[in-house]
Amino acid sequence: MNKRDADKIIGEYVQKLYGFALNKTGNPDEAEELSARIVAQVYEVLVKRENIVNLNGYIYKIAQNVWARYIGRKSKSRNFEYADFDGTYGTNGIERIPDERDFAEEFQQTEQYGIIRREIAYLSKIQREIVVRHYYRREKVKTIAADMGLPDGTVKWHLSCTRKELMIGMDKIRTIGELGINPIRFSSMGHSGHPGSKGDTADFLAKTITQNIAYAAYHKPRTINEIAEELGVNPIFVEDEVAVLEEYGYMDKLENGKYRTNIHIFIPGDEANKIYSDINKKYTELLAEKFVIPYLESIKEIPDFLTLPDNDINLLKWSMIPFLADKLATADISDQKFSVKRKDGGDFVANAVLDVPLKSSEGENIYWACGSMWRNSPDEPFSWDRPFSVWKSWRLDVYWGSREGWRENREDDYEKLFYFMKGELAENEANLYAYKRLLDRGYLVKTDNGYKVNVILSQSMSKWFGLFPEASDEVKALSKEYAEKAAEADTLNQPEHMHELIHYYAQNSACMLHTHIMEYLLDKGVLKLPTEEQRKGLCTVMFLGE
Repeated sequence: MNKRDADKIIGEYVQKLYGFALNKTGNPDEAEELSARIVAQVYEVLVKRENIVNLNGYIYKIAQNVWARYIGRKSKSRNFEYADFDGTYGTNGIERIPDERDFAEEFQQTEQYGIIRREIAYLSKIQREIVVRHYYRREKVKTIAADMGLPDGTVKWHLSCTRKELMIGMDKIRTIGELGINPIRFSSMGHSGHPGSKGDTADFLAKTITQNIAYAAYHKPRTINEIAEELGVNPIFVEDEVAVLEEYGYMDKLENGKYRTNIHIFIPGDEANKIYSDINKKYTELLAEKFVIPYLESIKEIPDFLTLPDNDINLLKWSMIPFLADKLATADISDQKFSVKRKDGGDFVANAVLDVPLKSSEGENIYWACGSMWRNSPDEPFSWDRPFSVWKSWRLDVYWGSREGWRENREDDYEKLFYFMKGELAENEANLYAYKRLLDRGYLVKTDNGYKVNVILSQSMSKWFGLFPEASDEVKALSKEYAEKAAEADTLNQPEHMHELIHYYAQNSACMLHTHIMEYLLDKGVLKLPTEEQRKGLCTVMFLGE
C-alpha cells in the first residue's frame, strides 16, 4: 500500500484507536502511550501489505496484539486472552505473545523508523522534547508537564499535533538546496566599529556551516527548517547555531518566526567589478590631481609639533593621504545608525566578503586596507572626540605596510611605547616581553645608539587635524558623482533590507580611494616606497596631546 493511502487510513482510525486504548487502560496518560504504539504498528503493516480484505478486523486485531504486549511488559506474564473483532475468542481463547518482542524495537530497524527520526528533528524544540521523552523514554504526560512547567492538556495537545506533523512529514520528499550541494565560503569577515570581548564577525562565523547558515537567510528570511533543508543538515544543528547568531545580533528573528541575516555580505561580481574598474581609475586621477597632489607638494618642512622617524617627510605624506581622503566625504556618517550593540560589549556593523572566483579578480589585492583604527590609553573610556589626557593613536594597515590587522593593533603596545618615551619602561627581565613586542611590531627599532621610535609622534591632535584643508566645491561634486556610481555597483545582487545601509555608506565611498591614490602617487613619484624598517610603522600616528 502506498504511504498516502496508509496516511489516510491512519487519519480515519486515530480517534477510534485512542478510544480502544482508553477503554483498555482506563487512564488517559496510558491511553496516549498505548494508542501511539498501535498507530505505529498499524502504519508499519499497512505500508507493507496490499489487498487487505477485512480492514476493520485487521486493524483491531493488531490493536489487540499491541495491547497484549503492552500488558506483558507490565505484568511480566506471557499468556493473554484476547477477543476477536467479531466478539468471539481466538481458536484457543489464548494467544502466546513473547514478552521480549516489542514492536517499537522491531520498528527501529525499518525504513519508516529512520524517516520518523528525521522528521522529529524538524519539529519545534518544545515538541521535539515532548516526543522524545514520551515515546522514547516512556515518560508519562504528567511527569513531562511538571518538568517543563506546562499544563497536562498542553503536553497532550503537542503530542496530538506532532503526530499529524510526523505523518505529513513522512510522505514529504525533502530535497537538499544549492548550499547543501555547493556551500559558500567568506574570503574575509570584519566589522566597522568596536569589537567585543568575544571578537567580531570572523570569530562568530569561523565555521563553514555557520557561514552557510548566515548566507542561507541573507537574500530572503527563512525558518530553521528551511535553512536546514537548504543546507541539507539536521535542523538541530542549525537551531543551535542560529540561537548564538541571534543572541549576538548577527541574525534577526522576524515576527513570522523566520530569521534574516544582519551582516552586510559583499558579493563580488564581474558586472560590479566592471563599474568599479571604470570609475576607480577615472576618479582616482581626478581627485589626486585636483586635491591631494597640490597639497602634498606644498609640504616642504616638517611642522614643529611632529616628530618623524629619521625626519623622513615621505612617511608624513603616507600618513596624510587617508586624512586628505576623509575630506572627500559628502555626508556626516556615523556607524551608530546601523551599528548593533552586542552582548559581549561589541558595537559595530558586521561585514563579510563572499569568496567568488571572478575573471577580473586575478592577482593580489593591493587596494586592501584595515582601518582607520583608533586606540587610546586603557585608563580612559574610548570616545571618538572626547578630550584625552594621556595618548591616542591612529593606524591604517595597507598593502605597502605590515598588514597585521586590527587584532595586532593593541592598546597595551602603545601604552608600553608611551612609558618607554617617558623613560619608565626599564629594560630588565620583567619587561623583556614588552620590548620584544615593540620590536617585532616595529614600534621600536634597535640601533647602534639604542632604540628609536618608528611611528610619527604628534604633540597636538588638534594641530594635526588643522593641517588638512577642506575640499573645493568642484572636488566635492566629483566625490558625489563617484558615490552615486559606487552605490549602483554595491546594490547589485543585494537583498532589499541592505540597500539603506549600502546607500548610506556609499555617500562617502570616495574616501575609500585612499589606497588607489597611494598607488597613483607612487607611479607619479610623489610618494616613495617605505624601507623594510619603515613598513611596520607606516601610516601610524601617536598623539601625545589634545
